[in-house]
Amino acid sequence: MTSVLFSAPVAPATNMDAAQYPQQQQSASAPSQQPRMLAQFQVLQTLGSGLQGKVKLGVDTVTHQRVALKIIDMAKLHRKAMINVYREVEAMSRVSHANVLRLLSVHDDVPYPKKDGSSKQVIVIVLELATGGELFDFMMYTGCFSENIARAYFQQLVAGLEACHEQGVYHRDVKPENLLLDESFALKIADFGLSGLREESDGAVAELYTQCGTRGYMSPEVLSCLPYEGEPADVWSAGVVLFIMLAGFPPFQIATNQDWWFRACAAKQHEAFWAAHARSATFSPGAMSLMTRIFNVKPQGRITLEEIKTHPWFKENAVPPEELRAELLSRKLQVEEEKRKEREEKLRAAAKQRLQQQDEEFDPFNMDVERSVAIPTAAVPAAAEVSSKKAPSYPAASVALYTSFQSNRTATELQTRVEKALTEHSARFVAHMDRFKTKGTMTVDAEDVGFAVRIYSLDNAPGRCVVEFRRTSGACLKFHDAYKKLSASLSDLVWDNNDESDAADDSPAEELISDEAMMI
Repeated sequence: MTSVLFSAPVAPATNMDAAQYPQQQQSASAPSQQPRMLAQFQVLQTLGSGLQGKVKLGVDTVTHQRVALKIIDMAKLHRKAMINVYREVEAMSRVSHANVLRLLSVHDDVPYPKKDGSSKQVIVIVLELATGGELFDFMMYTGCFSENIARAYFQQLVAGLEACHEQGVYHRDVKPENLLLDESFALKIADFGLSGLREESDGAVAELYTQCGTRGYMSPEVLSCLPYEGEPADVWSAGVVLFIMLAGFPPFQIATNQDWWFRACAAKQHEAFWAAHARSATFSPGAMSLMTRIFNVKPQGRITLEEIKTHPWFKENAVPPEELRAELLSRKLQVEEEKRKEREEKLRAAAKQRLQQQDEEFDPFNMDVERSVAIPTAAVPAAAEVSSKKAPSYPAASVALYTSFQSNRTATELQTRVEKALTEHSARFVAHMDRFKTKGTMTVDAEDVGFAVRIYSLDNAPGRCVVEFRRTSGACLKFHDAYKKLSASLSDLVWDNNDESDAADDSPAEELISDEAMMI
């Protein structure tokens, strides 16, 4: 059912994905999975969630195109939420640009079948699928970017924002979570639910009033709750993103006088600001010059998008898309190899220490010996049956995810260890052992991060599982901090295909190493 509420024109769908991902397409349509239908779309696994609803992987049964389905429960739509949905659809329908995620279609009042057999009425926003995942997921996996890579993505971000502003659309929530990558590693600006729209036809600058966005990326004028202009606010947020790409951490906690870093900028003590940050990161003079102009606390004096395009640092060393993609792939492989070697060394050391402890502790004349009567097989506790329970099959690959790993342990053992790690890190969670699914919240630096953990079996690799961690709410930087802590507690479970050839070696050290994993 095509939207009646939202009648804005949308970009046509294409069939590019069907040919590009034949294996995934076949798996997504497999009868054994029995996917639910929503209008003409097969609904597959969850890709993410937000304030308005979940985002699911979908397959258009007419074009065979893979898409992202933003599903919004109409029963939960209050007036403000409905306005946000309308604004998102209107904003995305106005803008057509290579660096802005495409809106494909909108469907409202569609029955959505639930797992219990009932249904609910939903609005479905069909979006281009950004298969490369979140830009900052990639950055957190490989480390902060070089200036050339950061500049290339900042150039794409500026180009996308300029296209939005030309159509009277101000994003107002530019942040890492809303910057996605396609299969060619091109940047896509997403999530226009908080955007502001210019309605004036005389070209006058429109003032906005709503304080919205994410506080760590908001400009000082937005935080002040006074009327503000959309373009300078977006420029400030884009500057925060650029800073994080170069440093791996944000320039401010929040752009108010309670923040020392912000006060330094407000007082024009730029040398002190950069000297303090230089203790943890390296910035070129050109990059500092540009960001100093971006972090002008007075919006009237802040550099504009047009002026950014003429700044010397912005114009340096343009990286062609093919070269950018090749460099990023090379960077990913290099990091994977470094992490594999680190894990190997860590496990070798652990195995050596364990052997030493066994030699020191073993004494054949000082052992407690117990006699026992064999227990019939029928009397073995039901836990033995639970340990053999198979996890759900891993769904067709859809969007790159850098917070997951493979393991050759059983799904039950993995679930138990995940719960233990969450408990050790004081997470609040609810676990569903029968579905190998855990949802919860973890506090990182006084900020809550929502997450979901799923364990899947790999049909093409018997005896191996995938453990996926996904952010459901909270800042992506905090989520990655949480993931690092949890994955460190689970590092002995991971499997590494580079060590598959060592499996035949019976030495304890080698057996341990063969249990490593490569992040996928």
